[in-house]
Amino acid sequence: MGVLSAVVVCALIGPQAGVGSASAVVEAAEEGTAARGASALDSGGSNGFPAVGSASAQSGDGVRISTVRAAGAHDAPRHDYNGDGRSDMLAWYDYSDGSDGMRAFLADADGGFPTPNRGWEAAAGNYWAEHMKRVTGDFNGDGIGDVAAFYGYDDGRVSLLTWLGKGDGTFAGHFASWTVPPGNWTFDAITAEAGDFDGDGRDDIAAWYDYRNGDDKLFTFLADADGGFGTPFSSFARTAADGWQVQRMKFATGDFDGDGRDDIGVMDSYTAGTVRLMVFTAKVDGGFNEPVRGWESTGWQFGRVSVHSGDFDGDGRDEFAAWYDYADGHDALIGFDLGADGKFGNRRDLLSAVPGWYERSRMRIVTGDYNGDGRDDLATFYGYSDTRAKAITFIAKADGTLGEALHSWEEPKGWNLDRVHMFEQYSSPPELPVCPVIFGHGGYPTGDRAWERDKVRQPNHPKGLAQQKSWGALGVEADLQLTKNGTKGVMWHNRTTRGLTGPEVDVTHIWWATGADQLKGRTIDRGPYEGETVYTFREWLDSAKSQNMAAFVELKGEAGASLLSTDASIRETAWKEVIEPIAERAPSQKIMIYTGAKNTDLRVELTKRIEAAGLGAALKTFPRWVDSAAVGWEEPAPSASGHYDTWQEKLDQFASPGSSQPMVTTWTKELKSWLSGKCLPASAPGGGTVIS
Repeated sequence: MGVLSAVVVCALIGPQAGVGSASAVVEAAEEGTAARGASALDSGGSNGFPAVGSASAQSGDGVRISTVRAAGAHDAPRHDYNGDGRSDMLAWYDYSDGSDGMRAFLADADGGFPTPNRGWEAAAGNYWAEHMKRVTGDFNGDGIGDVAAFYGYDDGRVSLLTWLGKGDGTFAGHFASWTVPPGNWTFDAITAEAGDFDGDGRDDIAAWYDYRNGDDKLFTFLADADGGFGTPFSSFARTAADGWQVQRMKFATGDFDGDGRDDIGVMDSYTAGTVRLMVFTAKVDGGFNEPVRGWESTGWQFGRVSVHSGDFDGDGRDEFAAWYDYADGHDALIGFDLGADGKFGNRRDLLSAVPGWYERSRMRIVTGDYNGDGRDDLATFYGYSDTRAKAITFIAKADGTLGEALHSWEEPKGWNLDRVHMFEQYSSPPELPVCPVIFGHGGYPTGDRAWERDKVRQPNHPKGLAQQKSWGALGVEADLQLTKNGTKGVMWHNRTTRGLTGPEVDVTHIWWATGADQLKGRTIDRGPYEGETVYTFREWLDSAKSQNMAAFVELKGEAGASLLSTDASIRETAWKEVIEPIAERAPSQKIMIYTGAKNTDLRVELTKRIEAAGLGAALKTFPRWVDSAAVGWEEPAPSASGHYDTWQEKLDQFASPGSSQPMVTTWTKELKSWLSGKCLPASAPGGGTVIS
């Protein structure tokens, strides 16, 4: 069939402009300063769409050369770029000056890697790495690995480009074999996979297309003899009834059933905490059969899994493998075979790494037969935060498990991991995680006599809520106190009325609206919210709801004076002030409540009371605190930069492509800005749906 009809794609989301990574260069004395402009992408090529040129001409650049597949090449190792019978690794590097290059890591006989070569380069201004969906395979059937990429232009055009491998670890300049004008294919909706789906000895491309309405499809682009691709055809379609979401699916291609055609394996996170494996086996025409569901499990955190494939035991059939990054710090590669029933099963551990050995977020994993023994191994480019980098190989043993790490190439500085894009046969570079729902709260000074420097920044009032919202918060952490004998729930952070007009007195010793020292009507006497008054718990919750913000309430320890009172009348009055405002609003508003860890007795009673009231949801899905413990709030506040490493650690640990994880910070505006380009925007919440 032809390209997608304009009628179908009218509901699709348009392409997004790429966001540059942090600055760094490789093998350069100084960092370049040239900005990456649009001029090169906007200049029309001879074929009617923007030229994406190579920096230096090489023999065969831009020419589609017909080839005859080498004898036995169908059994050749994947991504062998120099024809020595061993797989290699290839990286696309996105330089800070706007230039780009491919760097080939050509494997040695032991499966390690020497210094990477310069396989191909492009001058500044020609490419946006974020506008590419990259895959590798032998697309012209000559036994040498090639590169292909979907390229999405700012005006909505999409092209499929090929770089043919020359057999010496370098690549000819690109050529385009397929392109569509704006309004036909949406670049962001494509997930690319490469494999020999029709068994003709040339790798093809399968594109999972996300229609955003659940009616997802697979399209197959069959490779021709010169490494280009024909017009795609619809190779699998399913209605929205299945509820598939590509954000909750991870793909790896391989010949799982051993019939000579590559299949598509999928890990699908179809409900929270549950994953299942599926396989789409390939047909003789390059299409795909109905998926067969196999192994599934509860308790897997989808964001901690990356999927791969390889023939680790050399039996001629690929295994589906999941690298799992456990919360305790250890990692494992878990393999699954396709059984006689056509289902993935026979789970077994292929590799186990003890806590502290590897940080999964710093690994770029690629599978291949790096020592040429007929069994696929696992290798990784490992990048450190200080721009050190190294190559690590886990060599497969005869039983298909992976041996100890072989460390080879190492570079002391100059590689920025954010700019390294490794080529693999399957799954375009990992999707960015969904941005966290940000919860803001106010800073409080640390150290001796901190209260004297307190500027009362807590958002315990409508003005503070509105400001947090303007900074990017979709939720707020604030403070619940109780007045004398638990008679009124009020929003205030200090044990005393310090920071308010009037005499200083413990909040638990005064009434809300009676007596000379009453709390009602007092106003803040310092800081950015000077003049704002104290609000009741009910008033504050209603203000948060009007702002469409989730409420994360800290029940202050001082409230225990009445909540844990030996006088039953005081005790029950106090608990009504805590529970009833939540119960009244819980059906239409997201409200969570907790108390500090040191308030042991109060925490036990809070849990018991909340659950007894049928409000157990208020004790779950708390946002995670992400600020660095080493950086305390002072007046003026210290720079947010001291938190960057911790924020990255928490983003790597908790964020996932499938869901938004709530995170709470005192640096709301700064965290919002820092997240730009590191994650995909979360949907704005409505009413009680800030956190699922």
